[in-house]
Amino acid sequence: MKDFSEKASELFMKGHSCSESVVQAAYERGIIDKSVDVEFLNRISSSFSGAMGSHECLCGAVAGAQLTLGVVFGRKDFQNDPHEIKKIAAEFNKRFKEKRNATCCRVLRAKFKDNPVEARQNCAGIVKDASSILQDIVVERSGMPASKNSIF
Repeated sequence: MKDFSEKASELFMKGHSCSESVVQAAYERGIIDKSVDVEFLNRISSSFSGAMGSHECLCGAVAGAQLTLGVVFGRKDFQNDPHEIKKIAAEFNKRFKEKRNATCCRVLRAKFKDNPVEARQNCAGIVKDASSILQDIVVERSGMPASKNSIF
């Protein structure tokens, strides 16, 4: 089975947006429970692509990963403490910044702004990195296996 991050990158190169790629791969690889309406999630995630359409700031792959973290670990009841999901979200951002130095689409794409082909390749790598970090956090937090025989 293909690695989760490879699947997300493959979906991106096939035409899914950055945010959609992360969410769809998470669904296909079982990170997001199959009982969740994936069509609805894809519709929600589509607005985050290209930094919400403007290539200004929040990277769509980061937004897709954060959306997935919310689906997996988010509060089910608004009376529950929100601090745990906030810690998980912050951990993702920290790791992503360690890998890519920013979560802002404009910054991540800056040196490729005049070359759309290279920009797309760069974004495929960003999708892959965001998915890999997402996978690591899900494995660490939930105890899901990460071996070759697992969902990843």
